[in-house]
Amino acid sequence: MYYNSYIQDEEAYRNVVRRIWTEIMEWGKENMRIYPWRNTQDGYRILIAEIMLHRTKADQVKEIYEVFIEKFSDFVSIVDAGSENIKSELYSLGLSWRANLLYRMSEEVVEKYNGVLPLNRMKLMELPGVGHYTASAILCFGYNLPEPVLDTNTVRVIGRIFGIKITDSSRRSKKFEKIMYDLIACGESRNFSFSLIDFAAMVCTSGNNPRCDICPLKSMCCFYGKEMT
Repeated sequence: MYYNSYIQDEEAYRNVVRRIWTEIMEWGKENMRIYPWRNTQDGYRILIAEIMLHRTKADQVKEIYEVFIEKFSDFVSIVDAGSENIKSELYSLGLSWRANLLYRMSEEVVEKYNGVLPLNRMKLMELPGVGHYTASAILCFGYNLPEPVLDTNTVRVIGRIFGIKITDSSRRSKKFEKIMYDLIACGESRNFSFSLIDFAAMVCTSGNNPRCDICPLKSMCCFYGKEMT
């Protein structure tokens, strides 16, 4: 049953949202990956992880992230170190080009917010280099707030289940945002979002051959049922 049909049946939509949430949470209990940035609710550490994870696989980031956090424990330490030192730390990930951005961001957080990230989406997005996704990730992963985290992975899962065409702009789509918000409104937005990201990486993979054989959602999935529109 694809998304347009649920518009006419609110009860059916709520039931399928609850089932998706339940199945993803159950899957996550057994399969959610463990990374150091997932064992913290420190907004600074979440932000550093998101910067390092930009177009870089998580397993490549893990060791460098831990070394970086040990050397630079907060925004003040980044400002004190200077942009050139930060650039050399990020070089091995191919992200040295983001060092100046991180340095300017740190300066602003120290000057405007006394070194503590604001718990406000609009204020976060005013910081250099912080866009919609990063602001949502900080609020959801760092503070367990009900913020929809939409990236190419979470969008892929939602689009396939509901039979919604996925495009480059889907991450900014109000339709996808609403579905994701309704999912995290069921509770535990942080763990659900981590579980959904991992589910996309390990089961609902990109390309034409996802692991539908082990997917607990295949009975309701339009992609599996060849109902994509």
